[in-house]
Amino acid sequence: MPWEHSRTAGVLERIAEKASAAGRNSTVARAGRAISAQAQRALRNSYCYRWLTSEPEPATIVVDLRETRTMGPFVRLLETVLKPIERAWTGSGLAAVTAAVGRALARSRTGQLLAALLEPPEPPENEDGDEAE
Repeated sequence: MPWEHSRTAGVLERIAEKASAAGRNSTVARAGRAISAQAQRALRNSYCYRWLTSEPEPATIVVDLRETRTMGPFVRLLETVLKPIERAWTGSGLAAVTAAVGRALARSRTGQLLAALLEPPEPPENEDGDEAE
C-alpha cells in the first residue's frame, strides 16, 4: 500500500490541516509573522549577510579544497562514505515515508510559514531601480 493511502498518512494530514486552521489567525501566528519579518530585516541588514552575499572581488582566488593537503583527504573521505549512504537512502522505505511527511507538512500553514521564513530575500535594487545582477 502506498504511503499516501495509508491510515497514518491520513491522520497526519488531518492533524496538519487542523493545526493550520487553528493557527491561521491566532495571536501566536501573528507574533510569529512579526518576529519573522523583524528577523529577516535584521539578517538582511547584518554585515555577515552582506559579506556572504556580495560579489567576489575580481582578484579573488578560488581554491579547490580537494587539491589541498589539509582538507583534501577529509573531502575524499566524506565523498567515499556519503556515496554508499546516498545509494542506500534513494530506494529505501524511510526515504519514501520522509518525503510523504515532508509533502504533508509543506501543505500545512506551519510549513508555509517556515518556508517563507527560510526563503532567501529578493536581490537588492541598484540606484537605477533595477535589480542587481
